[in-house]
Amino acid sequence: MARRRQAARAAPEPIRATSMWRVDQVFLTRKGQRVEVICSLVNDRSGLRNLSVIAPTEDPREAVRHAARFIAGKGNVSTARNARVRWTREQSTTLQDELVRDEQLEDDFQDEFEDMLAAVRDQMR
Repeated sequence: MARRRQAARAAPEPIRATSMWRVDQVFLTRKGQRVEVICSLVNDRSGLRNLSVIAPTEDPREAVRHAARFIAGKGNVSTARNARVRWTREQSTTLQDELVRDEQLEDDFQDEFEDMLAAVRDQMR
């Protein structure tokens, strides 16, 4: 009888070999003469993952673009729409600074991400 109960249960969902991720937030931190960019990714199964890259520049705009190319080049990151760009807590001077989003950097990240993603997709065809 125990075997029938087990058979009646729904089969577990198969483990997916790959998941599509989206960029949720981007954090910037100064590391000496360079900028570290940490991208917080979320997948379609509510999984979380952080990818970081240290850009070879101290210009935040170029660092964000460098990170966008790096992340989009991974191949399994599908979108960066509505990604928020902020400086990390260590870089902020007041509590209000922690809440401030840099909309210009968000636009730069989004544009560079979409350009690189389009290039990757073209290359795959």
